[in-house]
Amino acid sequence: MNALTSIWNKWKYDGTIVFMCSLTIMYFITSFENIDIKDHNLLLIKYLDAGHFPLPPGYYAMIYLVDLLIQVKYPFVAASALVLTFFFWWKYNLVSTWIRQELPISLRNSFLLTFGLVVMSAVFIPLIDGEFWYLGKFTSTIWHNSTLIAVFPFSILLMKFALDWLSKPTQKLMYIIVGLGILVALIKPSFLFCFIPAFPLFVLFSEKKINKKVLGASGIALILFLIILVEKFLIFNWDPMRYQLYTQSEQSEVVIAPMKVWLYHSDQPIFDFVSSFPLLITFLCFWKRQAFQSTFFSFSLLNLFFALLVYALFAETGFREYHGNFYWQIPIALFLNSLSICFVVLKEYLEFPQRVFKYYLLFGVFSLQSILGLIYWLRIFLGDTLS
Repeated sequence: MNALTSIWNKWKYDGTIVFMCSLTIMYFITSFENIDIKDHNLLLIKYLDAGHFPLPPGYYAMIYLVDLLIQVKYPFVAASALVLTFFFWWKYNLVSTWIRQELPISLRNSFLLTFGLVVMSAVFIPLIDGEFWYLGKFTSTIWHNSTLIAVFPFSILLMKFALDWLSKPTQKLMYIIVGLGILVALIKPSFLFCFIPAFPLFVLFSEKKINKKVLGASGIALILFLIILVEKFLIFNWDPMRYQLYTQSEQSEVVIAPMKVWLYHSDQPIFDFVSSFPLLITFLCFWKRQAFQSTFFSFSLLNLFFALLVYALFAETGFREYHGNFYWQIPIALFLNSLSICFVVLKEYLEFPQRVFKYYLLFGVFSLQSILGLIYWLRIFLGDTLS
């Protein structure tokens, strides 16, 4: 009976996530003319009609293969909905499982914590933000970007195996990290923009000297960096559809343009920055000593630093000038950092349960960000998707 109850509870919680995500994706597809999911489907159709395949190919290959099995009136509609629902559910499942491995909590509480994490948003104050609840801020939850949804689980696994390697480096783990890095690059390489510099630097800071471990981390980072360079060349120079789809002025190049894209989207830069990281700010204020004893927190914070730095420094020219394609590593890095904070605080609280102000404050901040994220999700159904 207990086993049946446990299975039912797991299905119930998983079903909630699947319903929430599938409902959102189908609403996007049926109610919006211009949405990332549709844009990717149309792009794939254009490439296939010309006898080519878009780059990077990972996400497109998945919806193409699923569409061969499940076809509806419009190409890739059912496939994209199924693929994105699966990856959103997988993200939830990976995090929920990780939480139960790290913390002695029930399935119900792990669901509530994971649910809070997967819907978390920045803090929105209508009197300051007006109608813009997204542009200019940094958030860990993105509902509309299909390739980011697809790459999220692989990025979580990359972080988890990297942490395992940091704890006990083995050749097998090195192969797994490189393999996951390649999968990330094939779907959406954004998280590698921060992981590649953060990984060897974190090992060097930890070891305080050049040794075998530092060389191993540097070797992994170098391999992934070379893959990124090859991918950049293929996308920006080799792509056979580049001159068919875009005029000379529309074609993109990577340029150094400090703060250009962020300041274009942000009306209140200081407020937008502070309101994007209330959980992190609260944690650092009240857990100064314990914070950096956690390898996960320290490493995820370094990843977040490089994620923000890349977005602040780089931009594109051409028609993608303000698309913010150097933004997408931030949601992943911020999500992982928030998860690491939960681990530190809950481990401490479960070991030494006490009614202390800092716990109430952090729980209040976490709850506020989760509630606002849920409100943002509901707001999608009013048509305010990307603002």
